[in-house]
Amino acid sequence: MFEHQDSLKSLRKFDLNLLTVFEAVYFYKSVSKAADILGMTSPAVSQSIQRLRQYFPDPLFIRDGKGISATVFADSMHENIKGSLNGIIDIFADKGDSIRNLVIWSDPHLAQLLIPDVCSHLMSSAKIKCRIAHNLLPEDPIEVEHALLYHKADIIFDIVPIYNSAIESELIYSEKIVMVCSKNHPRISGEVTNSSIKDERYTTITKNRKKINEFRTKIDILLGKRTVSFASPSLITSLAVIEKTNDVGFCPESMYEKFKDIYNIKRLDCEADLGTYEVYMSYSKKAQQDKALLDLVNKVKEVLITQNTSVLR
Repeated sequence: MFEHQDSLKSLRKFDLNLLTVFEAVYFYKSVSKAADILGMTSPAVSQSIQRLRQYFPDPLFIRDGKGISATVFADSMHENIKGSLNGIIDIFADKGDSIRNLVIWSDPHLAQLLIPDVCSHLMSSAKIKCRIAHNLLPEDPIEVEHALLYHKADIIFDIVPIYNSAIESELIYSEKIVMVCSKNHPRISGEVTNSSIKDERYTTITKNRKKINEFRTKIDILLGKRTVSFASPSLITSLAVIEKTNDVGFCPESMYEKFKDIYNIKRLDCEADLGTYEVYMSYSKKAQQDKALLDLVNKVKEVLITQNTSVLR
């Protein structure tokens, strides 16, 4: 770590513009041509090369007839720095063939529902070149907000919007919440009433989120005091537990359809309206200043809204 700090301090004292001048002179083998390309005067280019020589025990360029030629040391120096300089140029040039990282944060169940469609579409398009990385959503909503503000994430999928003037949050889709249990449950099947299931055991989600707390309160009002036998922050884990027990739980309708055969669960037709499950896509408004990122954000939005037209209410 200390070596890295020392390197940064040394680099700070070095004028990186000198390397740009060096590369121009090296490529054109002419001070005057390098000056024209860089928008500098020939004396200014010569002065930059003189300054650069102070850092190295070599003249770098020597006169060769009417022009100049690079020394062996300059050849080696060019080979060492050209890759790094080209990488920096690519960043600012915004080339269409450059690969862009797209970082998405979400809870695991949303990742399984949404990200496969995103990956399938983006990776199948020859015009779109990006590398997709997924990270789990932290529990703290402030940390979620800061992830976008401080560029740790490009897109966040969540069940709540982010209220910040620097962040855009859009409703991607809304769907029903359904009640589920194991297909082998010994007592309940099909249509159920509040009174017929109030004595069953339940799973619950432990995430401390406003929407989840509101839903938990709603179920308490509908069913009264319940016996909770399993609690987890993961909806997928809850479905796995429901399959192996007689517990009753709740999940979004699309999640039930995706996992009903995998986890051997069935849907219960509840007489009460369990409400809706909303999914929001949030991203920094600074994306509008980054054409490559804005194109990706718009494409992701288009894919998800199209894929979820059937559940959009």
